[in-house]
Amino acid sequence: MSNESMKFRSDTKRVKGLGASKSGFGHWWMQRITGTLLIPCGLYLLISLTALEITDASVVVTWMSHPFNGIVTLLFALAASYHGALGIQVVLEDYVHNHAVNLTLRFLTMVLMIVMMMVSIYSVASILLG
Repeated sequence: MSNESMKFRSDTKRVKGLGASKSGFGHWWMQRITGTLLIPCGLYLLISLTALEITDASVVVTWMSHPFNGIVTLLFALAASYHGALGIQVVLEDYVHNHAVNLTLRFLTMVLMIVMMMVSIYSVASILLG
């Protein structure tokens, strides 16, 4: 792109067009959204679970069988899985310089994230739906 055509673009348009991946803002934004979602969900789970008299797993299952508790638990698990995968991706991009190893590790990270999400959905749904 020539310097002449760059004069007529706004700052936002110039920034969005930069970078090799063209997806840095979306990654950054999702990292912030999931991080923000983890705070209230995590605090709710922490306060709720510490208030329980946990003697065995059936107490937690009974607590989680209430729809609000199950949904908050599921939101926390999904957001934590995605947030963690995004964070690991950034670390891999910054510190693994072998392209093949980088792609393999990023692929395995995404597969593990999807498996964790599917297990979370199945677990919470099986408790909520009986």
